[in-house]
Amino acid sequence: MTTPEHRKRPLLARIISLEGAMAAFGIYSLVTGFRDGEEIQIFWGVMIIVGLGILIAVRRRDWKKHWEEMEAIAAARTRANSAEQQNQPGREE
Repeated sequence: MTTPEHRKRPLLARIISLEGAMAAFGIYSLVTGFRDGEEIQIFWGVMIIVGLGILIAVRRRDWKKHWEEMEAIAAARTRANSAEQQNQPGREE
């Protein structure tokens, strides 16, 4: 388990996701806020887009940390298994 296999999702699946819907609503709020001159819609559009950016950054950092931990555990298991096999009684080399 040296590197996790990442499957690329199709473009349509990436667009129709929770993050895609959030981004679309944030952009919609910004556009209608500027078009209609309503400050509250501009505010919420900015908040949604900033929040989405933070969410994506946190997810990437957490997943990277998670995979690093999994690789460290797998490496420790491999070392332990090879040490066990070398120390088995009755094994002839």
